Amino acid sequence: MQWLPTITLFLFLYLAGWCISNFFFYFFNRNISSSNLSITGTIITFILFLNILPSWGLIRWKTHNTWLSIGLDFRNKFAAFKIFFSGLIFSTFLLSILVIFVFLCGWVDTVNYIKLTEFLNAILLIVGIVFAEEIIFRGWLMEEMVLLFGLKKGIVIQSTIFSLAHYRSDISLLALIPFFTGLFLFGLVLTLRRTIDRGSLWGCIGLHGGLVGIWYLFDSGMLIFSANTPYFLLGPSKNMVNPIGSVIGIIILLITIFFQRRFFARTGRFLASTVNASFKDETP
Repeated sequence: MQWLPTITLFLFLYLAGWCISNFFFYFFNRNISSSNLSITGTIITFILFLNILPSWGLIRWKTHNTWLSIGLDFRNKFAAFKIFFSGLIFSTFLLSILVIFVFLCGWVDTVNYIKLTEFLNAILLIVGIVFAEEIIFRGWLMEEMVLLFGLKKGIVIQSTIFSLAHYRSDISLLALIPFFTGLFLFGLVLTLRRTIDRGSLWGCIGLHGGLVGIWYLFDSGMLIFSANTPYFLLGPSKNMVNPIGSVIGIIILLITIFFQRRFFARTGRFLASTVNASFKDETP
């Protein structure tokens, strides 16, 4: 029954966030749209999660420094910035491979300047959504999966949950297959990144944030792709431009995992965690 708290935590928190948001808008703004109500409930849920996390770490993981356990070390700000920036640079490198390939094939019609509003939106994606996702998936969930299943199985299960959590009802089942495949591989890349960074989450935030933020700038008008561009290079379907589910994106992720795994083997087996799990003879 050790897995029961892991499953029920977010069910309880989401229900609490939904109740609080509905209660608040019932008295102050009954005309709010369902999408805005859902976003508000999600934000409240995450705030509740951050408040309960230190107590969770103390009771569940037996640690007095939960933030350090999930990889958010604020003691050395320069080291944290260096790790974050290295992840950001690596994300730029990965996207450059895709963009250069598309350029060489002549599938880019126009290159435009970045608008200030779009740039600010990209920053908001990194600071808001990506930061929250990394705390939840590569931070809290990874610790839970290591506690329940060990390092090897924990990495795989965490990456599987990460991919399924991004389910999209607006794309076909056929398109969901490469989309989930790309997200699963991306989850592995991010988890291995945290392990290589000796438990720090900042590299994951930089890598994830860079890919999401920079691609958002490309997709919001910075790059105008030709109508002749094969859709499988830019996303899982013509109606969804997201390289994480593209053929070339999946190939890039597989190559990245191959080199990460080799680097991981050289740098040692380390995962900053207060979970009492043995990583002896474990290689992801």
